[in-house]
Amino acid sequence: MDLSDSMHGLRGRLCCLTLKNVLLAHCLLAFPAAGSISAKSLPTPYLNGIEQQSRKVAGRVLQKADNEPIIGANIVVTGTTIGTITDVDGHFALDNLPANAQTLTISYVGMTSQTLPIRPEMTIHLEDDSETLDEVMVVAYGTAKKSTFTGSASLLKSEKIEARPVTSATSALLGATPGVQVTSSSGQPGSDSNIYIRGLGSVSATNTPLIILNGMPYDQSISSINPSDIESMSVLKDASSAALYGARGGNGVILITTKTGNKDRMSVNVKVNQGFTNRQSQDYERLGVKDYLKVYWESARNQLIKGGASAEQAGVAAAQNLITGTLAFNPFNVPDDQVVDANGVLNPNAQFMWADDTDWEDAIQRTGSRTDVGMSISGGNNKSDYYLSAGYLTEGGYIIGSKFDRYTLNTNVNSQITPFLKIGGTLSGNISKSEGEQSQAGGNNSNPFRFTRYIGPIYPIHVHDPRTKDYVLDANGNKVYDFGQSYTIEEGVESPSRAYISGNNPAIELQNVSKGYKRNQLNAKLYAEIRFLKDFKFTANGAVGTSSRLGHSAGIYYPEKTEVGSSTKTTSFETTWTFNQLLSYTRNFGNHHVDALLGHESYDYEYNYLKGSMQNQTIHNNNFEFSNYSVPDEQDSYTNTYKTEGYLARANYDYDSRYFLSASIRRDGSSRFHKDSRWGTFFSVGAGWRIDEEPFMESFKFIDLLKLRVAYGEVGKDAIGSYYAWQAAYEPAMNGLEAGYIKQRVVRNKDLQWEVSRNGDVALEFELFKNRLTGSVEYFDRRSSNLLFSIPQAPDTGTTSAYKNAGTMYNRGVEVDLSGKIIQTKDWTWSMGVNATWLKNRITSLPVEPYNSGVHRVEEGHSRYEFYLRQWAGVDPVTGNTIYVPDPELTENSVDLVNVDGTTYTTNVNEAIYDWAGEAMPKVSGGLNTSVSWKDLSLSLLFNFQLGGKMYDVGYVNLMTQPSGSAALTANKHVDILKRWQKPGDITDVPRIEDFADRDMNAATSTRWLISSNMLELASATLSYNLPKQWLEKISVHGLRVYASGENLFLLTKRKGIVPRSNIFSGYNSNADVFLPARVFTFGLNLTF
Repeated sequence: MDLSDSMHGLRGRLCCLTLKNVLLAHCLLAFPAAGSISAKSLPTPYLNGIEQQSRKVAGRVLQKADNEPIIGANIVVTGTTIGTITDVDGHFALDNLPANAQTLTISYVGMTSQTLPIRPEMTIHLEDDSETLDEVMVVAYGTAKKSTFTGSASLLKSEKIEARPVTSATSALLGATPGVQVTSSSGQPGSDSNIYIRGLGSVSATNTPLIILNGMPYDQSISSINPSDIESMSVLKDASSAALYGARGGNGVILITTKTGNKDRMSVNVKVNQGFTNRQSQDYERLGVKDYLKVYWESARNQLIKGGASAEQAGVAAAQNLITGTLAFNPFNVPDDQVVDANGVLNPNAQFMWADDTDWEDAIQRTGSRTDVGMSISGGNNKSDYYLSAGYLTEGGYIIGSKFDRYTLNTNVNSQITPFLKIGGTLSGNISKSEGEQSQAGGNNSNPFRFTRYIGPIYPIHVHDPRTKDYVLDANGNKVYDFGQSYTIEEGVESPSRAYISGNNPAIELQNVSKGYKRNQLNAKLYAEIRFLKDFKFTANGAVGTSSRLGHSAGIYYPEKTEVGSSTKTTSFETTWTFNQLLSYTRNFGNHHVDALLGHESYDYEYNYLKGSMQNQTIHNNNFEFSNYSVPDEQDSYTNTYKTEGYLARANYDYDSRYFLSASIRRDGSSRFHKDSRWGTFFSVGAGWRIDEEPFMESFKFIDLLKLRVAYGEVGKDAIGSYYAWQAAYEPAMNGLEAGYIKQRVVRNKDLQWEVSRNGDVALEFELFKNRLTGSVEYFDRRSSNLLFSIPQAPDTGTTSAYKNAGTMYNRGVEVDLSGKIIQTKDWTWSMGVNATWLKNRITSLPVEPYNSGVHRVEEGHSRYEFYLRQWAGVDPVTGNTIYVPDPELTENSVDLVNVDGTTYTTNVNEAIYDWAGEAMPKVSGGLNTSVSWKDLSLSLLFNFQLGGKMYDVGYVNLMTQPSGSAALTANKHVDILKRWQKPGDITDVPRIEDFADRDMNAATSTRWLISSNMLELASATLSYNLPKQWLEKISVHGLRVYASGENLFLLTKRKGIVPRSNIFSGYNSNADVFLPARVFTFGLNLTF
């Protein structure tokens, strides 16, 4: 082995050393790796016959920026293979130098090499080399230097991911890169967020980006990947960077690469995190007991007045019947007809007898816990490397009963078998289990978030004796939970019935929820890489992914409610096979560099599903197997299959690392389409110019990098919502007692094709003042065509609709990404970064007439999610009625027109004019991060923001009017109801209280319920401390970092209770009663040997 080869290998294994170099070198010295070598240990033949003399040299190598010692710097006698490396303090010594030795060459990865005359004592300062430090990122089917890449991509490295104790890869993307929007995840442990790249690419089909794990498509839950195993995430945002993924790259691509071992160095890392969770933000502000009673009294009084009673008569009657006629429950120590007086004021002698038993939110919440531990071992020698990790996550959510467990195992092994053959593979598996999944269905009585949000403040969690107000105890002395149904206390004495969601009590039901899943996943990849004819490389990759899931849910039997017990089980099995073969060519011709790629890829997907359910539990216990039920219920099963085949090519050229050209093309076929429409061709072209490399830029010394790039390309999307959209489908049906099949009423279209996204990009990237200020400004134009629409059919055809490719839409915008090192001294550093995306979305053509879609309207020239609502105008100060802008076509003979301050309005909501009312999509969104460090102590903050959009606040609608179903009865109200109109002359935007179901007063589906979706969120704050190196050296530890962190710490919005990031683009969810995001506090340590 030649010494220069040994030095080169050592240089590679030390490339990641920075301020922790003392610790790492200690490990190298304590555990010498195979192939490590020094001049002292060299046999005589390695000296190449040079005569050894008694000449000596010694010295020290330091970083110029901070005078920190550099470990592992290469010290070589120029022109020979005689050399050594620096020790843990940066010292080196060479004995017996040849008499003719004149200079030493000192080098270290990431720093500018120096050749200096030999002196007996030397002190050498090395500077950072910005060219050497150029980031290398994973791109489609390969890697690229960021400075030469012509596409639009963002890189998130492991250092950034590990700086936050996140348990999901999607959380790490939040606010970290421009052009990427991440929705709020559910508070349910183990849930995942949705990711969008540069807006919406489709009206009807999916907008989810393609996930690539270690070079192969990944169709499983991204929450299954342990973030600690991730080396980098590259986000490919335009067609130029994503075109090689063809039919599946239309929504952008996220490339996840897991960690590998470092050659000639063994490392052991241990991570222990302990966290605590609670709700991120407070709910809507609701009425207290006094105001609640007053509001319901006033509602009853006003309805009586409307029916003809005098104000005095109505006040007395409403007071006397408030409990017996409306609320049913009397929690006070006064008779039912004396709770409030004729003015709705609470009796001063009334004492609230069960005030300690009405906090329903507290009854279903707790301080959740999260434990996340992991260990990894990595290393290798000059031939092979390995990485092995295991992780365990357990989290109990802040809602009682919710729980998630995840076990992960990941291996990555690579070996250079011969100089021309390299093989390797990855194997990752995980087992996850979720329990206590709450119902979040809109209008569902079993939805605990709906129940606790709207229930009135007088209703108790447990049964109370209506005579004494005391708790009622069962035979075992336990409090009895109140399900709202009459409970017999003793003969002739029953508790009152609760009209509000009778038959449910989440305080006890959530303790016994039987709903969740068990999921096992396995992913394996093998590859072989053959180099031949010097410039060619052939790579064959094969991968398989499997996922099995067993879901279960059971309706629990309670003697206090009419529930017979039920059980539902689902099983699914998913398998994917991916194979690709890649031939690459790389060659330098002087200042010219060329690389090319040819490839083929096949993908095969199968999904099997089975469902069964039973009713009427025989023995009421925790046995939810079907044998313990007597009545069969629903059964279902199906299989989905899907295949793609693709051929791809790419060519890159650069001249003198100054001018860059790239082009790619892919031909894809997909089983989702008919054979005559199955194939599509996608391409991209790009160019770049390193302006800073031009001679005329020599005088601009402050510019380290200035690059202009442009790109254009087309990518496709075959995920159109169905695997068989082009095929005529049939479904089972009965003709009397005779079984048969009928054709589905949706017309199938053999001409269906992929949706296509055409992307254009222009960007300027820069690094200034010795990399103190870096950033980019980019304009993008993403045009989607062939959009899938469901076209209504004439009734006489016997069909309802037909799928057709017809619509077009664009997303245009500007992305800005800036990072700056404001302070950089020996002890202090302060850096700050901001990224922002300005986005504009427009539909440019439609195959159908414009149509209303919920609170939005789909029409050419407007955003996909632009509100189209009745125009609310406020409240008539004379009558307290809600008023609207009238539609002239509907009000010619109206009797509901009124004049307010000289303007004509209508009080009939059905006569209100519909009009555009603003866009839901934020005009700008992004992230702001800052980090301050003093020596080994560091504080990092990450903010997320969005501005310029609107949202339709369904939760507020329900609290100001009434929710659906039985939740409407005696539901609590928002504190804004206190601003209601009460007498002529009142100026307010809240109408008088009357019938909460009155649509005219409630301003149904109108602009009254729009609110700004502007928000500022402190997504993460981390305080960390790296223990001093001199402490750790004594115990052979490379590094120890301790930290305290908070995620989702606070949320500033226009109104307390809203979560704008839950529906970033639509600004609307018909169901607002969901498991809201959690705030997480984490304490942890990261230990490296």
